[in-house]
Amino acid sequence: MEKKKRKKRVTQKKATTNKNKKIIIISSSIVAVLLIGTGSYWAYQKHDENLQEETLNAFITSFEKKDFKKLSQTLSNDSIKKQDLDKDQVIEKYDAVFNGLNITGIKGKIDVLKDNKFELLVDMTTPLGKLEKETYKGELLKEEGKYHINWNYSFIFPEMKKGDKVFMNTESPKRGDILDSNNRPLATAHDYPQFGIIPEKLGKGDDKAKNLETISKKFDLSTKELNTLLDQAWVKEDSFVPIKTVSFEEALEKYEAPGITSISVSKRFYPLKEAAAQLVGYTGKVTAEEIEKDSGLAGFEDTGKTGLEQQLDEKLRGKTGGKIDIMDKDGDYRVTIIEEKKQNGKDVQLTVDNTLQEGAYKALDGLPGSTVVTEPTTGKLKAVVSSPSYDPNHFILGVSQKEYDTYANNKLTPFLARFGVGYAPGSTFKAITAAIGIDEKVTTPDKTREISGLKWQKDSSWGGYQVTRVSDVPSVNMNSALIHSDNIYFAQEALEMGSKKYLAGLKKFPFGEKMNVSIPMTPAQISNDEIKSDILLADTAYGQGQLLINPIQQATMYSVFANNGTLVYPQLVQTENVKKQDNIISKTAANQVKEALVQTVDNPEGTAHTLASGDEKIAAKTGTAEIKEKQDTKGQENSFILAFDASESKYLVISMIENAKDTSAVEKNKEFIQQLK
Repeated sequence: MEKKKRKKRVTQKKATTNKNKKIIIISSSIVAVLLIGTGSYWAYQKHDENLQEETLNAFITSFEKKDFKKLSQTLSNDSIKKQDLDKDQVIEKYDAVFNGLNITGIKGKIDVLKDNKFELLVDMTTPLGKLEKETYKGELLKEEGKYHINWNYSFIFPEMKKGDKVFMNTESPKRGDILDSNNRPLATAHDYPQFGIIPEKLGKGDDKAKNLETISKKFDLSTKELNTLLDQAWVKEDSFVPIKTVSFEEALEKYEAPGITSISVSKRFYPLKEAAAQLVGYTGKVTAEEIEKDSGLAGFEDTGKTGLEQQLDEKLRGKTGGKIDIMDKDGDYRVTIIEEKKQNGKDVQLTVDNTLQEGAYKALDGLPGSTVVTEPTTGKLKAVVSSPSYDPNHFILGVSQKEYDTYANNKLTPFLARFGVGYAPGSTFKAITAAIGIDEKVTTPDKTREISGLKWQKDSSWGGYQVTRVSDVPSVNMNSALIHSDNIYFAQEALEMGSKKYLAGLKKFPFGEKMNVSIPMTPAQISNDEIKSDILLADTAYGQGQLLINPIQQATMYSVFANNGTLVYPQLVQTENVKKQDNIISKTAANQVKEALVQTVDNPEGTAHTLASGDEKIAAKTGTAEIKEKQDTKGQENSFILAFDASESKYLVISMIENAKDTSAVEKNKEFIQQLK
């Protein structure tokens, strides 16, 4: 009996244990289901968040690129309809604001994203300054399985509300003047007459047609062009519709016609006209390329296009002022997004003297060439001239394509600033060769070389190449070689020095250096490589070979003869600093060469004797650099004159005429140089 009871209890215990096991198994299944469900939930949440980020990043990327068509695809259709707009209208609004106002540099990022709510931080650059960390707040809506932004006007600017519009008012700064050393303007503002049409004064029907035909002839505009101007959306019956701005120097009566009236507008004016065109340059409307390169441009100002107007543009132009406002649908002011006060441009005073600039230009008489006048003791550029030239005022008023083509197709290249172009300096360079020879104790004023004939070569290794000279003088020393401009003498002196010593002397001069005078120019060069042949050494000694030195650089190098061996760097913008380099050549060399150059003027046989006036002690050296394909042929000859005040070093002149067939630089500049006292 007891045994049966024990067996029953064991059976019950097993049953209970199995029952418990079953419960445990069921409980574990529930936990597994819960875990699977939780994991799916979090995966779903993560997927959802990724979709939201994808939408916001697409909005930001499109915003940054100003691709407003793609931007509109991230917006909820229903939300756009609630703003009483369609997608095309939204695209137009973004385009009008961000392209119309020239807002650039848009950069955005997601700052907050939680429970479908988000905040974006956006930086951008407006024409009036930077807007930083503009906060765009909103929510995301799910439409057709994708997230879209619940859009409203605040996604244009956070401050905007339904129906608002954006307006920008600008105030242009006064552009700084460019002044000469005596505060006379080289570039300034001037009032110009601007003619325009008042539509209501044209009459009606046939009268209107007749009056437009008259205006068409007077202003060289077709009636179709006139009607296009009159059909602009902003034009009302009493509006002034500008059609042409003309020079204040013109006879204005010829523009009188029914319906025409005029107002005064301020524009840039260049008093010296052709005489300073390549130096000063001109201005014009800012371009998209300029705005892209320079974030400081507002897009409404004129910028310098050439010359000093371009090189000094940032200082001259100042900063546009104004503000960007949000107005409500009734046109009432709501809020200002950004405001900037205008800053007028600064005047720039040059070392140039207007009187000398005009005199130097007239002396060239329209021939292709350049003249540079310096004050050699200070480096001040007193005149910087290129010829032929053009009137920059024509570009201010708007040059016609025909007129531009006339300039552009002119073989004498009037747009070219020849004072910044490198040339072989010709025989004026013999002065430097003489000075190096003196310092190397090879050359002396009275050392004589016996030279026979007009041609010479070192030996037969030169083949058919020979150095030629103009005057057959049998006994030649340094002074007579400069007076008669003897190529053979200086070729022989350089060969005696050798290329190593000669090059060492040349390299004391500013070859390869950039000169900070706000004029684009390539550094002066001695040769394409090194002087590796005797022929190139000989040619270099008398100013040919591969030498390339522009007129400003030449004036700088020759300043050593007016300054006892000290080289003074050029200065164009007024400053108290004078940059010098002492001991380029010795004082002895400078004075001995200077005295020889005085004899080049005073001696009746001197090549610069035409400059002799009896009153002033002038040191001078003429030069001719011939450009030809091969020897024993005739090539283009560029004529040079170097002249400076040998008594007090008040002035130094370098003048050059290209292809001087029937004249020379010394003859053309004779009166001008003699007046430099």
